[in-house]
Amino acid sequence: MSALPTVENPIINSAFEEPQFHWVIRKGQPPEKRSGRRSASYYFRVPEGAARGKSKKEKQRELFESDTPGEEVEIQVANQIRERVKRWKERGYAGATAITQELLALWHREDRRERLFFAQREAAEAVIFLTEGPQDLLQGLAEQVPKDEPGPASNEKGYRAFIRYALKMATGTGKTTVMAMLAAWSILNRLYRPDDDRFTDTVLVICPNVTIRDRLRELDPLLGEQSLYATREIVPAHLLPDLRRGMSSSPTGTTWPCRK
Repeated sequence: MSALPTVENPIINSAFEEPQFHWVIRKGQPPEKRSGRRSASYYFRVPEGAARGKSKKEKQRELFESDTPGEEVEIQVANQIRERVKRWKERGYAGATAITQELLALWHREDRRERLFFAQREAAEAVIFLTEGPQDLLQGLAEQVPKDEPGPASNEKGYRAFIRYALKMATGTGKTTVMAMLAAWSILNRLYRPDDDRFTDTVLVICPNVTIRDRLRELDPLLGEQSLYATREIVPAHLLPDLRRGMSSSPTGTTWPCRK
């Protein structure tokens, strides 16, 4: 397998701003620096001879050892959400609740002790947009977000479809902080708008093992000034006491109730 071309200085964007450039790397060609953000996409390739009786292991080895990239497939809904979140921001987050506006303003402040990465802000804003964004910008997106529809028995009991929003973030980009941003946004909005069922004051954190669970304890609002909400300036100081009125729980039996 031939080696991919390399660049001496691969970092061409600020971690705190929307990407302005991206690298285009193609086999047999020098790397090309292009203006604009890279579109969300993935590469799909069927191994040669996939239907000729090869074992699963052989097909997997062929996929990894081949230097043929395959066909690039655009992730259209992700690109649409990116573009519309940007337009929503340009409108001053029109339609967002007062609590949401206050949180967004805090997250964007440049005089923070630690500025949030652009990827963190955009990830949280994407979920918030899909919940609070104006209808003209949400037009056509709802149909593309899959739902877990309840069965007939559940429908008769009045249960609604369950919506999953997935945020794909690379290692080291601060996923735990994004979890805190979304938890605070939902809990505080629910407390100040108790009849608005777009929000909830209960958060369930699911993680793969005890080690990670212990790391995630900083998401517990009861830790007060030691919680992520305070140490990373996720919530204004005057709202921290209100945040403790929500409730967090882990699936391993440890419950973090928040005082009311």
